[in-house]
Formats: sequence, C-alpha cells, structure tokens
Amino acid sequence: MACSMCGESDVTTFEIHHIQPYSDNNEHEEENLILLCSNCHAKVTAGEITENEVLRLKISLMKGNNSAPQQKSQSNNVLNFNSGVNNGVVANKVEIKTQKKFIKISAPEGTIASSANHRNYIKRLIDRYHEFKTADVGKVKMKYTIIYGAIKKEFGAKWDMIPISRFERLVVFMHRRIDNTILGKTNKARNIKRYSTFEEYLQKYGS
Repeated sequence: MACSMCGESDVTTFEIHHIQPYSDNNEHEEENLILLCSNCHAKVTAGEITENEVLRLKISLMKGNNSAPQQKSQSNNVLNFNSGVNNGVVANKVEIKTQKKFIKISAPEGTIASSANHRNYIKRLIDRYHEFKTADVGKVKMKYTIIYGAIKKEFGAKWDMIPISRFERLVVFMHRRIDNTILGKTNKARNIKRYSTFEEYLQKYGS
C-alpha cells in the first residue's frame, strides 16, 4: 500500500482525506476520498498541497493512472477489499470494491467537527493566523503545520476533534496567536480589527 500523493509505502500511518471538507456535506463519497500518508495529509490540511492538486490527482487515479506524482517503483501485489472485507494481504496496489456508493459516518458527537458553524469559524481563525504569520515571515519561511501542532499540544487533540465544550477556550487561544504576530500587534495598537467574533461570523455566514 502506498500514498496516492508521494508514492511512499514505508510509513506507519495512512489517512483518508476528504477532498471536499466533510463538514460541507457530511458524507463519505468514494469519489471525494483519497488515501494519503500522514505527512502528505498534514501538507494538504495546511495548504502546502492545494485542493486543486489533490483533485487533479484523484481524477487521474479514477481514470486508471495509478502512479503517484513522486511514486517509487512498486510491486504489483493487489489488495482486494470486497464489500469492506480485508483479507489481510499487504500490498502496494489497492483495489476497492464496494456494493454501496455512499458510506455515511457522522463526526463524533460533542466535538467541534460535529458542528459546521463551530468548525468553520475555527478554520477561519486558523486561516487568519496563517495570513498574519505569513506577513511576518514571508511565504518561503512560512510553516503552515506549526499551528496545528500547537493546538494539539495545548488541547490534546486534533483541532476539530476537540470537545465543543472547550470551543471558547480554543477561540481565545487562536485570538491570542493572531494578536501575538507582528501584524496582529501593529493592528491592535492602531485599533484595527484582526478577526470577527463568533457571533459576528454567525450573523454573516451561519446556517
């Protein structure tokens, strides 16, 4: 089994990525899923690998091109998942056959991911932090994955898997990270708005 993006097979963890965010449709459609190693998944989440790149790769794979952009030479072993059954064969080429087109799995109840409004607001703050931090250090030196690691270290979970009961604390954390950037400090001193409140976000974008 190998990562669809980098072709690396010598990894400990593979993750399924939703090309279109799960919170947008709450469905696991096969055409919207792609298997990535944890490193590539982090880069996609951070924006280092764009959604368009992932989408082009998925379309290529659906057309029968099984070579990842940076894929190494692989063997032709085949792993069949017939109706979701894993026969225990470790292989580099994966063929998935399912009888159902849609597999619907709800986000864990009580997490930020279970609420589109809460999840989208936090993602908006993360994007805002990236914008301000990039203004500080420049695009070349910008490391998009750092904030995700900082959140996990502070809260003990991936940002959207944090209990919704700790949402306000996460908001304060993100506001502080934005305010502590050079641009954030400058705008704060000039009384320039750095971010919208959750209530303001709901008034404009809430469903």
